[in-house]
Amino acid sequence: MSEEKQEVQPVFATIEGKQYDMNEQSDVSKEHYVEAVNLRNEIGELKNQIVQMQRRAVNLQVALGFRENALKESIQVVEKADEAAS
Repeated sequence: MSEEKQEVQPVFATIEGKQYDMNEQSDVSKEHYVEAVNLRNEIGELKNQIVQMQRRAVNLQVALGFRENALKESIQVVEKADEAAS
């Protein structure tokens, strides 16, 4: 059985303007790189969620304004008890 060495594609990370092939780095460096990428992705997801929640808040404020106006227009004034007795 012949063992063929699989070609590993380089994974470049740019740090302070310099490029590094992460395949050539220590396991500790690779772990830090993977975690940094994961953290950047999570931050991006949170930013997207914030934007979505801000849009939802605006939509809810519009709906609340509509309901409050509809309530004001539909509510009837109740006569005071003193005026009804006279």
